[in-house]
Amino acid sequence: MGGGLSTGWIEWDGERIEFENAPSYSEKNWGGGFPRKWFWVQCNVLEGEGASGEIALTAAGGLRQIPGITETFENAALIGVHYGGKFYEFVPWNGFVNWEVTPWGYRFMSADNGSYLVELEAKTDDPGTPLRAPTSEAGLSQACKDTCFGILTLKIWERRYDGSKGKIILDVSSDMAALEVGGGPWFSTWKGKTTMPPVIGPALGLPVDLDGIFNAVPLFKPPGL
Repeated sequence: MGGGLSTGWIEWDGERIEFENAPSYSEKNWGGGFPRKWFWVQCNVLEGEGASGEIALTAAGGLRQIPGITETFENAALIGVHYGGKFYEFVPWNGFVNWEVTPWGYRFMSADNGSYLVELEAKTDDPGTPLRAPTSEAGLSQACKDTCFGILTLKIWERRYDGSKGKIILDVSSDMAALEVGGGPWFSTWKGKTTMPPVIGPALGLPVDLDGIFNAVPLFKPPGL
C-alpha cells in the first residue's frame, strides 16, 4: 500500500497520539527471511513545482539468495512511483536499475524501463535507530537501521528513442523520507546494477502454476510461498 490513509492511535511512553486520514504505507515480506543485505527508501510526502495529487515512492534493493541446493546470491532492486493515477514501475524485467549506497547516510538510484527514466537521491544526518530484523545466523537481532528524517529528491523523465532524457514528468523533494539499511556486513559503498536477459523478461509475464511446479519439486520452493 503506497498511498493509503490511516485513522487510529498510537500509545508511546505513556502518551496517546491520535491521527485521522494520515498518509500511510505498508508492505509484506513474501519470503522466508530478509536478504543477506538490503536498502530501502519510502516517501509519500513529496512536493514540487507543477506536481499535484498523491505521490508515493518505494525503492529497495538487496542481495538475495536464489532457491536451490547451493548458496547462490544475486542483486535485486526496484523503484516504484505512484503519481497522477499511474504506476511507474522500474524492475529488472522491464529494464535496469543502478544504485550507489553507503553503509549509512547516502544513496543514489537510477533506472530505465524503456519508456521512462528515473533518478532519486536520499541522504540524512540523523544517526538512525537500530531495529531488529530476521537473520539466518542469529534469528531476530539488531541487523538494520532506520530514520524518517531523510532528505530526498525524485525525478522522472520521458525516455527518448536514444535513451536520453526527454520531457520531465516529475521533479519533487521531501524532508520526511524513510530510509533503511540492513544486513551486511557493510564495510564500504555498495554499487550495483540489476538487469535481465531479453528472453527472460517477457517470460516472467506469462501465467505460471507455481503451486504445481513446487509441489512436484518441493526442495526448490522458496520459504514463504
